[in-house]
Amino acid sequence: MLGLPSTAVYFQAQGITALVYDPRGVGSSDGLPRNDINPFREVDDMSDALTFLASHPSVHPQQGVGLWGMSLSATVAMATAAIDPRARFVVAVCPATEPTHNLPKLHAVLVKAAKDRESRLKGNEPFYLPMLNKKGENPAGFDPGFERGAVVRMLYVQDETDPLRASLAPGHVNRTTIATYRYMLLWDSTHMWKYLTQPILFVLPEHDHLIGTDRQIRHYEGLNEPKRLYIQEGAAHMDILEGATQDKVNAVQGDFVRDAIMGEVVGG
Repeated sequence: MLGLPSTAVYFQAQGITALVYDPRGVGSSDGLPRNDINPFREVDDMSDALTFLASHPSVHPQQGVGLWGMSLSATVAMATAAIDPRARFVVAVCPATEPTHNLPKLHAVLVKAAKDRESRLKGNEPFYLPMLNKKGENPAGFDPGFERGAVVRMLYVQDETDPLRASLAPGHVNRTTIATYRYMLLWDSTHMWKYLTQPILFVLPEHDHLIGTDRQIRHYEGLNEPKRLYIQEGAAHMDILEGATQDKVNAVQGDFVRDAIMGEVVGG
């Protein structure tokens, strides 16, 4: 995710231990099939990551471990915290709920996904689709809400022939299983949010074309206290952790984590 490494580096520089990992089957993590994006499994992965980090010698047992996520992983972090009370706090950066779909395209993909499931039960390899084509469009009709510049950066973030970019996003490929779209259509963790009791920070961009900032604010208003909201002026969904807004957003996140550890995030 764009901006994730620099955010982790900021936390580390502030004395906040950060664990960055790839969910199973993605990037540097093992697991098959590759790039089978299933947020239900990712909840278990995040809970297991919490278990790992909580036992690490750099983590103070009394301070505990919080969860962080951006976009889809923000909703995964919130769902994980809702069912795992060990999570001390949650930072949710522009959580991606209620994405829109091109229904005619989606129906065709779901027909193929059903055939793919039949094929996989026979022992065949999964069928894949590119996440984004050269026009920056999702062939399944899923609207990721990405700005054109962000699409270009994601499509060309890694290039094995370019020494300057060969080491970026190792293991990343621009494709997912077609079954991914079945999981994404089923995934909606908003009904779990009423079980959240930990302090939560919502970090939203002023211009979110994926969900809409107004709609995200309504989700925030429905959360239990204690909670905190920050809206970054001038930012969009895919650049909120980059460029000119990066330092401000990181400072807000760092302040919240310190307050959450000290028990100083109070309800309104």
